[in-house]
Amino acid sequence: MVATSGEWTSRIEINMTKEQCKEQAHELAIINAIENAFGTWAEQQTDIVIKDGRDYYNIVGTTKVKGEWVETQKEEYSEASQINKTKNGNEVETFITCKIDGKVKRATPKAMIHYQTLSCPDKRCRAIDFISGESLYLSFKSPVDGYLSVFLEDDEMVYRLFPYSNQSGKENSATLIKADQEYILFAKDPKYNSFPVAVDEYELYTLRPFEVNNIYVVFSEDLYVKPMLNNETASIEKKEYMLPKSLSRKNFQEWLANNRATSQSFLDARIRIKIENK
Repeated sequence: MVATSGEWTSRIEINMTKEQCKEQAHELAIINAIENAFGTWAEQQTDIVIKDGRDYYNIVGTTKVKGEWVETQKEEYSEASQINKTKNGNEVETFITCKIDGKVKRATPKAMIHYQTLSCPDKRCRAIDFISGESLYLSFKSPVDGYLSVFLEDDEMVYRLFPYSNQSGKENSATLIKADQEYILFAKDPKYNSFPVAVDEYELYTLRPFEVNNIYVVFSEDLYVKPMLNNETASIEKKEYMLPKSLSRKNFQEWLANNRATSQSFLDARIRIKIENK
């Protein structure tokens, strides 16, 4: 592994919240740090090979980079504003800068998995924008056999959505997925359930005008051990609900970093979803 650092400044656009801008600056600072360690990506580079359903680069956001982010050791954010004179008066622009230090490793071949959040149990219902109360589904397909788990990050907490709550043994850490098989997760209809257990169904809720959560799709050709999880409950409109088992965001990121560092086939992909309260 290599120690590296990166920096990026993003402007808060009209259609962007401060938190979204901060997230963008964070993601682009990671890309900058990886590029500082291993150089920039070039499509014509001949030593980048796609073979046997695996690729030799990593994708952060929509950018291909030649390394993998393993662990964040330090990150700092700063905010600055400037006034621009326009024909309609003064306009204030606000910028957020992220400076990040961490460890990276050179990209290794990994399965080219396909995944997508859905608003109904059909691949055509692709969605990243949800209304509070809507159900969540996930489609998944891999070119190789491997083990899958799914998590939802909500502020400082992370909830494990898959494997399902009544799966046991090795399947309680991560569920075996067969190569080239299309999976629709969280759908109760037997035609979608590929596993001999009851399905956990999920609805997305927010009490805010809107919020942004992250779905993490975790996959590896080798079996990995789940993180330590806690039981959680929540009260919504005076009703008690059992939440998926959880852990802190800090502990989840440490778990990801440990697996990234020790496993060649371990990968985690993030889907940012928005939940609106209409």
